[in-house]
Amino acid sequence: MTDYRWAHAGELPAIASFFARIVALDDSYVSHGEVQTGLSVDGRTWVADLDARMAEDMTALGPERSVAVAMDGDRLLGATIVLWEVTPRVSFMVVEDMAIDPATRSGGVGAGLLAFVEAEGAERGMQWAFLESGLHNDGAHRFFERHGFHVMSKVFSKKLPG
Repeated sequence: MTDYRWAHAGELPAIASFFARIVALDDSYVSHGEVQTGLSVDGRTWVADLDARMAEDMTALGPERSVAVAMDGDRLLGATIVLWEVTPRVSFMVVEDMAIDPATRSGGVGAGLLAFVEAEGAERGMQWAFLESGLHNDGAHRFFERHGFHVMSKVFSKKLPG
């Protein structure tokens, strides 16, 4: 049985390793967010020290972010990082990263994890849920569309000299 819950600070190093191991399997996960955080330098591939950078990022999440996990006993099946934002005009959550163990995909783990964080968002009064995904991450796109997300915009980038 899968248990969905919020991660504790002591679990974050292991969760960072999980993220690095899962996302490194597929360059289609890379998006502008990975360029902005220095996890990709070209927008197409991962940096060589992905595990170390993710570990560093995970220890510096701050109180505006939460990490939800899907567990089967002691086994981590999936995780997601969520940003909570409240402004004078709108409250929203951003699913910043989501990684599901490939061995458990299409088994409901991702759907359960997404439902878990959306329920928390509703409880916190969030009006919107946003996420971004790599341009060619078609499996993730189909997953999120099945769960009510739709394309709202496109992100353009340009590498500058220097």
